[in-house]
Amino acid sequence: TADRADERTWDWSPVGIGLAAPLQLPYTYSDVYGLRIGGFFGCNRNVYGLDLGVAELCAADFAGLQVSALSWTEGDAYGVQLGALANVITGQSKALQLGMVNLDWGDAIGAQLGLVNYDSTCKGVQFGGLVNWNELASYGLELSPVNANQDDYCGCALGALVNYANKFRGFGLGLVNVAYDVDGCQIGLVNACDHMHGVQIGLINMICESKLPIMVLANMWF
Repeated sequence: TADRADERTWDWSPVGIGLAAPLQLPYTYSDVYGLRIGGFFGCNRNVYGLDLGVAELCAADFAGLQVSALSWTEGDAYGVQLGALANVITGQSKALQLGMVNLDWGDAIGAQLGLVNYDSTCKGVQFGGLVNWNELASYGLELSPVNANQDDYCGCALGALVNYANKFRGFGLGLVNVAYDVDGCQIGLVNACDHMHGVQIGLINMICESKLPIMVLANMWF
C-alpha cells in the first residue's frame, strides 16, 4: 500500500552493499548512514558517510566522501566528490568536486577541479583544464583557458585564452578579456568592454563609452 511504501522510504542502514541496483541491501529508497559499497551502480535516498563504487547515485542528499567513476547527487551535497569521469550535484552544495567533468546546477560553495566545471552560482575556486562556466552571479577565483560567466563575476579571473563576463568586478588576466561592464582591471592582448570604471592594459584596449574608445597599450575610464 501507499502507507507501507512511505514507511519503507525512511528505513535506513549503517552499511549498504550491492552489485547493481536493485540488487543491493538495503533497498533502493532507503538511507545509508555509514558506509556504502555500491558495486557497479548504487542507488539510495540519503547517504551520509563513505560512498564507494563505479556509479553512485543519491536520490536525495549526500554528506561525506564519494569515490567513484560517476558521483551523482539529486539533492544537496556536503563534503567531497572524487569522480574520475564526472561529479554531478543538482541541489545546493558545500563541497569539493574533483573529476574530468564537474556539474552543479544549484548554488555552490567550495571548489571544482576538472577539465570542465559548470555551476549555476559559484562562490569559491574553479580550476578548469578547458572551461569554467557559470550561469548566474559568481564570486571567487577561476583559472582555465576559458572562463565564461553569463552573469556577474566578482573576484579574480585568470584565463589563458578568454575571460568573459556580463558584469566583471575585480582582476582579469587573459589573452582576451571581454565584458559588458567592468569595475577593476583587465590585462591581456585584447581588452574590450562597453562600460568601465578602472584600467585596461594590453595591445588593444576598447572602452566603448570612453571619448577615446580604442587605445594602444593602456586605456582607462572612471
